[in-house]
Amino acid sequence: MLAILCAGCSQGTLLTREDYQKSQQDFVRGDTGAALADFPRSAEKGDFITTMERGYLSLVQGKPDLEGLQKEADFLEDRVRYHVSREARTFFYVQTPEDYYASEHEVIWLHFLLSWGYSLQGKFEDACVEAREAGSLLSLPWSPAGRFDDATMRLMLASLWTMCGQWREAQVDLRAAWFLDNSLTWAKELAERDKPPMNIFLVLGGPGPEPVWNPEFTANPLRSERQVRFKLRGRKSQLAMADQRGVIIESHLSPDAGRWYERQLVRESELHELIEDSAYGRKAAVSGAWAGSKIAATTSMGLMVGVGGTALGAALIYAGANSSSGADAIRLGLVLAAASIKMGMDISRKGYEESTSTLKQELDPSTSYRFVRFLPEYLWLGWSDQPLTYPVELRTPDSRVLVQQPGISNGTYVSVAYLPDVSPPCVYRLGNSPITVESLSDTVGNCPASAPW
Repeated sequence: MLAILCAGCSQGTLLTREDYQKSQQDFVRGDTGAALADFPRSAEKGDFITTMERGYLSLVQGKPDLEGLQKEADFLEDRVRYHVSREARTFFYVQTPEDYYASEHEVIWLHFLLSWGYSLQGKFEDACVEAREAGSLLSLPWSPAGRFDDATMRLMLASLWTMCGQWREAQVDLRAAWFLDNSLTWAKELAERDKPPMNIFLVLGGPGPEPVWNPEFTANPLRSERQVRFKLRGRKSQLAMADQRGVIIESHLSPDAGRWYERQLVRESELHELIEDSAYGRKAAVSGAWAGSKIAATTSMGLMVGVGGTALGAALIYAGANSSSGADAIRLGLVLAAASIKMGMDISRKGYEESTSTLKQELDPSTSYRFVRFLPEYLWLGWSDQPLTYPVELRTPDSRVLVQQPGISNGTYVSVAYLPDVSPPCVYRLGNSPITVESLSDTVGNCPASAPW
């Protein structure tokens, strides 16, 4: 949601894209430790969005930080049930204490993160409770035509069930993923196994999308000009996996998260259109008036410089024309008139460009659009029934991930890794994490110097 829609919030109390820039650069390079160290602390501490983001950054390092996530889950539990039973028709709505309406996929991911974290801590019963909560949100039957269900989320949930030792539940979600997307025949085949594989690799791909301003021309200019769309940044590369003895582990790519964000935008539109139109209209009126006055002022100044200089030049030309030795005065008058006209045009043009640029920045809703960053865009799944020799290498055409040791085990080893999978390739080092990510490029100079949006 737009930051300007937070009633009662003062300027500077909500994070914007600029606040996330350093942390996002680290994350796109695969350095999740630095991304957490550089995470913005200027605002929203302890709120739903930042708690989710910090929780994910901790988990991909294998260091669960669950206290904040559990507080959010405890608070939201009753509110989910209330809004589903009283308001929802095709969506469910969850309002946080700070007046953020968490999206459906964000609420489900809250329980995903908790389940993953509890399994990392060896609290498998708690992990299964959170997996069951996520599954119920994906299965609620309040509107068969519009309820939220998703193949990629079902695959994630199947992995979480396997982590906490419930293969039968994992089979149900693998079949559900295939039912939602019949191209996932591998998920159906995996679901048909009576026993889980010895080793499963869950690789989270992509650094998450970025909102982009997407103004359109419609009958309602306020509504159309505040439109945004989400741009996915991951490449969805082919992933090869093998252990140190050359044992090949076939990988399978899930669908991407585009549908999560398409649905979020539709839901936002249904929930807040009148409020957003009013707020955006006020902001557009104030910003437009300011930009218009600045354009008028700089245009007037440019006109004064041009007219004044031209008048002075004309006077010099007239004086020179009536003098027997006025050639120099005529030349000076011509130069002065031309220079004044050019200077006046430059002042007007610069004022116009600065004003319109500022106006665009003021009205661009994508810079302050509120959503949970640092979530994957898709995932790869691979499995093996053979004992493996670590480290296991996970390789794309441009980079590789080294999983240094087996992952969570409650009957099956489930290893989780994160791969940015963006272009250009970079050198990634994850500090003391059991996972090391490296570029296959010969140079470090290909790394982006700034955020890729």
